[in-house]
Amino acid sequence: MISLIDGMSEKVKAPRTLMTGYKLGRPCGEPFDLETRKKVVKEMLDVSKEKSGAIINLS
Repeated sequence: MISLIDGMSEKVKAPRTLMTGYKLGRPCGEPFDLETRKKVVKEMLDVSKEKSGAIINLS
């Protein structure tokens, strides 16, 4: 799950979460910013390897 709101992952019991910190409605960054979107996808793939319950902040 990609989340922008602290505490939401726990409420919906998401198995793994990437907190991106971008604007609401743009969880993967600004439109057409392909480098940032690639970074988010790469981080999501890394988060998928974490144990259940992991919440990772985008670095």
